[in-house]
Amino acid sequence: MRKNIILIILIYMFTMVLCSCTILRKPLDRRYEFSKHLKETESFIKKEDWDNAENSLKNSQRAWHKVKPILQVDIDHDYVNDIENNFDLLKASIQTKEKSDALATIYLIQNDWSSIDSM
Repeated sequence: MRKNIILIILIYMFTMVLCSCTILRKPLDRRYEFSKHLKETESFIKKEDWDNAENSLKNSQRAWHKVKPILQVDIDHDYVNDIENNFDLLKASIQTKEKSDALATIYLIQNDWSSIDSM
């Protein structure tokens, strides 16, 4: 009986290590509201409210910097690099008030974030 319990615990821990990004993304998102901040940024861009878009982008980046260290151990670093590079592009698009570029970039960030679940 004791061996079975140990085996179950080991299998559970192994599963957590292999699948932690999928398991943790949603609770982390609820805690740090990364998706919510991205949606707010998208909304401000659509309204061409550039000051609020820039502030919301800063909130998104703060949330990302809290989530990233937890996830980057387990996810493909290309996702991390893509999100961070797209943040730079998004910041430039917001500062230059390029609505179409800003929307395209925020959609890329949102897509990369949601794709983490499918790994």
